[in-house]
Amino acid sequence: MSQEGVNPAVAVNQSNIAQELMEEDLQREIARNEAATKMAMEREVQALEARKRAQESQIVMKTMLEKYEQMKNKLDSTKQHLEEKTAQISVQQQLTDKITSMKARIEAYANKKEAVSYLSEHVTIKHEMHVNKLESVKEDMETSETEGKTEEESERYKRMKAGLIDHTERVEALKAMMKENEENFKKREQVKLMLEKQ
Repeated sequence: MSQEGVNPAVAVNQSNIAQELMEEDLQREIARNEAATKMAMEREVQALEARKRAQESQIVMKTMLEKYEQMKNKLDSTKQHLEEKTAQISVQQQLTDKITSMKARIEAYANKKEAVSYLSEHVTIKHEMHVNKLESVKEDMETSETEGKTEEESERYKRMKAGLIDHTERVEALKAMMKENEENFKKREQVKLMLEKQ
């Protein structure tokens, strides 16, 4: 069939249809490209947001690690301080126990000293009584000498005199011991005062 046999109106109509079809294809392609571009942009936005969230998570993690280190350092410092305080309290407790023990010993010694003081008074009184007795016996002996003393009385006088001398020596020894104890007590009192000041 030649071109001369084709109706011009039909040819124009066919041309219009072909053009419309091409335009529809073009529109569909443009729409596909726009959809693909929109999807790519959405994905890019999502990727940016994910990256931002990851960076924020990194910052949060870094901050938490720094806080953890600070807390760990504080805890270590507190632990060390607590150990030092415990050691100080232990030493202080030992000192307190020593002072309490010394105080108890000193108080016991003070009570002993008081008892020794009473004993000393008693010994002194007894000594004076024996001295008076000795004087009395001497007088009796001197009186009996003039009248003529017997051997038995003389022996009795010697025994009494030896007993009194022995008693006097014991009293002197007791006095010396009491004096030494008193000096020791004074020294302990000074040590006690010194310890209480610490």
